[in-house]
Amino acid sequence: MIDDEQRPRYWRHTLLLAAAVVAVVIICAIVLPLFAAEFNGETLLGFPLGFYAAAQGVIIVLIVTVFWTGHRQARTDRKFGATEDM
Repeated sequence: MIDDEQRPRYWRHTLLLAAAVVAVVIICAIVLPLFAAEFNGETLLGFPLGFYAAAQGVIIVLIVTVFWTGHRQARTDRKFGATEDM
């Protein structure tokens, strides 16, 4: 149970984490595809960089972001005493 005095700090941490995740998703889903044509001038492992970033890089970044978010939220929950015993 979170103390009433700690509740605003807990939610600030949680909202900042959510904002960081949304920023990463926006960059991966909207910004990078806009610049894919410029990236295609370079190659990585024989593939155009724009194609490689879209096919592999974005997926890897999003998977890492999901696990990082879970780890950070669990750490925040433990710090503020919001963990649930199962």
